[in-house]
Amino acid sequence: MKQIKNMQAIQKMAYQLSKTDFIKYLQCPQEFWLKHHKPELFEKPSLMLDHLFRQGNEVQKLARQLKRFQTSENILVDAELTFQTAEFKARVDIVVTHADTAIIDIYEIKSSSSVKPEHIDDVAFQKMVAEKSGASVGRCYVITINNDYVGNGEVDAEQLFTISDENDITEKVAAVMESTERSAKDAVSYLQSEIEPSLVEYAKSKHERKHEFECVMVRNFFPELPAYTVFHVPRIHKPKLIALLEMGIINLNDIPDTFELSEKQREYLAAAKSTELDIKREEIKERVDTWEYPLHFLDYETFQYAIPQFDGVKPFQQMCFQYSLHTIDAPGAEPRHSKFLAKDGEQNPPLKLAEHMRKAMQSGIGNVFVWYEPFEKGRNSEMAEMFPEHADFFNEVNAKTVDLMKIFSERLYIDPKFKGSSSIKKVLPVLCPDFAKYSDLGISEGLTASISWYRAAKWDTLSEDERTHIFADLEKYCALDTLAMVEIYRVLAALS
Repeated sequence: MKQIKNMQAIQKMAYQLSKTDFIKYLQCPQEFWLKHHKPELFEKPSLMLDHLFRQGNEVQKLARQLKRFQTSENILVDAELTFQTAEFKARVDIVVTHADTAIIDIYEIKSSSSVKPEHIDDVAFQKMVAEKSGASVGRCYVITINNDYVGNGEVDAEQLFTISDENDITEKVAAVMESTERSAKDAVSYLQSEIEPSLVEYAKSKHERKHEFECVMVRNFFPELPAYTVFHVPRIHKPKLIALLEMGIINLNDIPDTFELSEKQREYLAAAKSTELDIKREEIKERVDTWEYPLHFLDYETFQYAIPQFDGVKPFQQMCFQYSLHTIDAPGAEPRHSKFLAKDGEQNPPLKLAEHMRKAMQSGIGNVFVWYEPFEKGRNSEMAEMFPEHADFFNEVNAKTVDLMKIFSERLYIDPKFKGSSSIKKVLPVLCPDFAKYSDLGISEGLTASISWYRAAKWDTLSEDERTHIFADLEKYCALDTLAMVEIYRVLAALS
């Protein structure tokens, strides 16, 4: 036991590769390099990163309460034990030391419902550092979240977490140990190199299928990129992306017509390259003529968390806490607005929302307009399952839902200014240039809305003025989404 404790007292060099930096190196070497050579670019964490950090801390704290981690005569349990050598350091979430053999088991706690490839890399680095510092590592585990767990009062850690055979990644870790050590040494050497970033290197190094120009590396090294690039092609796979970049093609408009793309990608590219307005009026009119009053325009705001914060909610479930509804009761009528926002952190926001929205639609349901129906329909189906007394209502809403976005995603209305996008934030300013702008709002996108609501509803450290301000911003944001659909509907209806 003393040997393990003494490992933490090793003299540090000017730089030691941490577990976090190792994973960053695997994901994006250029951003990893920047983090150390220009740390000022990373000083202010994003709202999302701060949220994930807090969530991770809560998950780890709860997981340590599991019965298997109660110290006994046979085992010693250490939380957040750090192993280090002159070159590397790794903090392990939970270390279980067997008293009879001094062999340790490593447990990594993840806010995830399954073991992912990057988790293997993560634990492999921990094992490498532990063994280099003198420890003997036995089994390796990743503790994950049971996404079938349903919140009901105090959280039951034994039911919330999963440590099954699939969570034992010992063999998977052993299989990557050689590459892990090689990559770790490469990462340390990379910091000493003169970085020459390229978009091809960037594309090759990213794990994610979708590549976006929002990372620090790209914003600093490629500030003159065109507004729409090859990275914006929907669902473009890495080999095709790299092939375009190696051909020197960055601008979306420069993709050759002969380049192999899927039908959907080709349609997107054609729309993005288009210089002419193309409106299929007859097809749009056919759809408009089928729509029945009263017309409802609906938008939800949701919150998800690894640990259920409310009764009846599962881990990672998109729980509805707010809706906005604009209703046009008859032809020529002005839209009326209904809204709901959970403000007091009550135990069942979606139930209160369901009751409120049902009353708001009690005059009847002609059609319900949304933007991207899988999201709203998914939430309706979840609430129908959660609240059987409202199931018929939500099933009817789903049956009468119209996805207004399809007019644009199915290319019935093409404007070059959309640049191939069917996002409401791209369509709205083109069709309704005088309408209010999202950029003028205190909260202007869904992720900020979700996290801000949670803080205002649940945190006891916010002042009443701060809460009031957040709730006001949330109501303006959600209302703008549904009113925007009303305005877009009016433009489409006027075409006929």
